[in-house]
Amino acid sequence: MWRTVLVGLVAVTLPALATAQEKKVELKPAPMTNAADGAQMYQAYCASCHGKTGKGDGPAASALKTKPTDLTQLSKTHPGGLSQKDFEDRVQGQAMPLAHGTGPMPVWGPVFRALGNDTLRVYNLKKYIDSLQAQ
Repeated sequence: MWRTVLVGLVAVTLPALATAQEKKVELKPAPMTNAADGAQMYQAYCASCHGKTGKGDGPAASALKTKPTDLTQLSKTHPGGLSQKDFEDRVQGQAMPLAHGTGPMPVWGPVFRALGNDTLRVYNLKKYIDSLQAQ
């Protein structure tokens, strides 16, 4: 029961900051994904805002007040990239930029816990995002 409640709750808090005159973001429940597949999780949970290639240009980005982070630049903005702990803290809602968890971006930690294998999910999602880094 809690799995459905948590997944549904996060889906309701997905970015919907647009006014009636602006573009709106369609809200959908968070889908079940394979915890071992970082690319699949990225496409399911991140690409709508951060874009298919991580540049912050996803289809929902223009409806947000805060532009999504260009994830391909993390190794430049955080020398050496984000540590596993820093990445996990962001996914869990700790140490988040203002936009994360306050409206534009849901905190995925509770969703990942509800889906199961949350530690593996965070590890593989970070591994995939690390692969997107600009050279």
